[in-house]
Amino acid sequence: METLSKQQLRIQETQARLLKAAEEVFVRYGYEAAQLDEIAARADRSKGAVYTHFRSKEDLFLALFEQRTRSFVNRLIASLERCTSRKQSLEAFREFIVGLAHDRVWPILTLEFKLFAIRHPESKERLRRAFEMSKPANDHVGYERMFGQLKREQKAENDLALAALGPIVTGLILESHFEPKILNEQGIRRLLGRIFDAFFVAR
Repeated sequence: METLSKQQLRIQETQARLLKAAEEVFVRYGYEAAQLDEIAARADRSKGAVYTHFRSKEDLFLALFEQRTRSFVNRLIASLERCTSRKQSLEAFREFIVGLAHDRVWPILTLEFKLFAIRHPESKERLRRAFEMSKPANDHVGYERMFGQLKREQKAENDLALAALGPIVTGLILESHFEPKILNEQGIRRLLGRIFDAFFVAR
């Protein structure tokens, strides 16, 4: 395994600090109102350090989304790789989806990213690629582990259900900010479990 130099470690640390600070600022203020000065201050770095690692606020914003997406994908893949049967794989995917109820930051960021893409069509393609990367349908090995070999019509129905899962999770967690007693984490987990079963188990 290659050992990183002190300079490489410093670069990684600075990038990690900036991305963490950016997440906090984008969630609190939204993309348009977020200021690089505040992101740099929260990361205990200079504004110049931001531009050393990211070309612009937009670049930082998209890098954050891509980092978060890779983290989700890697977590799901690692979970699936521990499974030895299709039943276990589907159960692992179910637990992954239900577990998203715990993350109250990601839905806000997702909404910001989508609004950003609508307002900045020149950046939409990069965002679209990051979204594509997050879809289980693009991981053929994992897809078959969960669902087996499907006929074309069955796969089309599956892909439709998979496309709906993300917006459902996002919508429920966003609404939980307005209905915290009803849509608490436990309630959302139950709902997501029922929805998942209706999509992939009951039929």
